[in-house]
Amino acid sequence: MRPAAGRLARLTAVLGVLFAALGLAADRFEEAMSAYAANVGTRDPAAESVPGVTLYVVPEGRMLLLTDVLVANHGQEVGPLYLADSHRTRCALQLLQLTQLPNNPFGFNTFVNVHATFSTGIPFGSGEPIVATLSGGTRGVDVTITGKLVAGPRRPGGIRFRGGGRDEAGDQAAPDADR
Repeated sequence: MRPAAGRLARLTAVLGVLFAALGLAADRFEEAMSAYAANVGTRDPAAESVPGVTLYVVPEGRMLLLTDVLVANHGQEVGPLYLADSHRTRCALQLLQLTQLPNNPFGFNTFVNVHATFSTGIPFGSGEPIVATLSGGTRGVDVTITGKLVAGPRRPGGIRFRGGGRDEAGDQAAPDADR
């Protein structure tokens, strides 16, 4: 019976080291991130364009899943607040919301501190900036974003599918599987 107990102890030790190594490897590919910018949308009332603020740039070889956006609307801005990458707008958050009162069909508008949660995360690709733009703002808002950095795609560059609207030099045609 003694040799079996020794083998069981060795097997338990090996499995413990293996699970610990797998846990460390998983942590290496997924890590929490947070970024903050104060006074997004602050501008001179005479200025024509609204400046965008880069909140974060996703590191090369990684991908960001944006899970939370918190907006502190201390300047009582109407908004909306847009979050975009270099190609398109990913989400828009309304800062002025209608509040309904009981027995009053009209209600009234209130300024809110927005906290939006995206359960699956909004994906931002490797090397992409996350740009916040406040439409029509003058006093600005504070923006905090949080998410998870995960391992990015293994293939360098993008893949272009036939019939796509973009034609960039860095894109590569998808391989033909039928030919």
